[in-house]
Amino acid sequence: MKFIGMSNKIILLLFVAMLLLFAAGCGGSGQDQSGDESALQNHVASQQDAFPLTIVDSLNREVVIESEPGKIISLSPAITEILFAIGVADSIVGVTDYCDYPAEALQKPKVGSFQTPNLELIVGSEPDLIFTAAGIQEDFIKQFDQLGINVVVLDARNIDQVIENIHLAGQVTGAIAKSSEVVEDIQQRVANVKERIDRTETKPTIFFEVWDDPLMTAGPGSFIDDLISIAGGSNIAGDTTEEFTEFNREMLLARNPEIYIINSHAHKPEDIKSRPGFAGLNAVREDQVYSIEDDLVTLPGPRLIEGLEQMAKIIHPEVFS
Repeated sequence: MKFIGMSNKIILLLFVAMLLLFAAGCGGSGQDQSGDESALQNHVASQQDAFPLTIVDSLNREVVIESEPGKIISLSPAITEILFAIGVADSIVGVTDYCDYPAEALQKPKVGSFQTPNLELIVGSEPDLIFTAAGIQEDFIKQFDQLGINVVVLDARNIDQVIENIHLAGQVTGAIAKSSEVVEDIQQRVANVKERIDRTETKPTIFFEVWDDPLMTAGPGSFIDDLISIAGGSNIAGDTTEEFTEFNREMLLARNPEIYIINSHAHKPEDIKSRPGFAGLNAVREDQVYSIEDDLVTLPGPRLIEGLEQMAKIIHPEVFS
C-alpha cells in the first residue's frame, strides 16, 4: 500500500500520527491520563452551567466564554462529530475539508484542510468560537487570539478523555443536557464491555496494522492501544516507546499474534492472509484476521465507542454472542 491511491483522510491521519511523535505539545495534553471517572464527574459538576463561564481546555488554557456562541467553526473531524452529536449543528459555519461525518457535515462551508486552514475564510465567517485540535493546529491559536476570536482546544488520547471533551463541548456551546445524554450512553456501553470482559480468563495477543509499507502498528498512548486493552486483548506492540511505530515482518513473526486487525480503508483480511510469509502467523492459521473502519479507532469522537465494541467482539466473541 502506497500513499498514491489512499484517501485524503487516511493520509491525513498518518501524517498527524507521524507528527505526534515529535510534537511535545500534543504529548503534553493537560487532561488527566488516568481517566478516573469519578474525578471527571466532580470536574464537570464544579463547572458553571450559565454564561459567562471559564473553562480549561486540553492544553490547560483558561478560556472565558462570555455568551453562548452563535457561530462555531470546527477545525477537526472528530470535533465536528462531537458538535453534531450534541445537537449544535445549526451553529456550525465552517468545517475542514476532511469533516465528512455525519453526512450533513459535507454540506457545511469549508474553511481549508486540517493542517492548513484558510485564515481568510475563517475570519470572514465571523465566528464566535473556534474549536481546534492540538499538535500541528496549535500554531494557529495565537493568530486567532490576536484577532479576538475565542479558541477551545479539544485533544484526547483515550476514550475517557473523549468523554471529557464531549462534556466540555456541551458546556461551551450551551448544550449541556444533550452532551450529558451522549456521555451517559458512551459510559454505559463502556461499562457493558468491561463487565463482559471481566468474565473472560484469557488476553489474546493482538497486532493492529495501521500501515503496510512500511509495516506500522499502534503503540502506547494511541487510541488503538487503549481500545485493545479495554477490550481484553494484549497489544504485541504495547512495550514500544512510540504512539505509532514501524514493526518489521521479522518482529511480527517472532511475536506471532493470535489476532490480526486492519483498517478497512485499503485491505481485506484475505489480502493479509495471502502475503508472503504470513501463512506462519497464528492469526492466519486460525482464520483470526479482521478489519475495522479506521474512523472508529483513530478519531477521538463519539464513534470511538463503536470501535471499542467491535474490537471486544473480535477479541472475545465468547462473551458477546
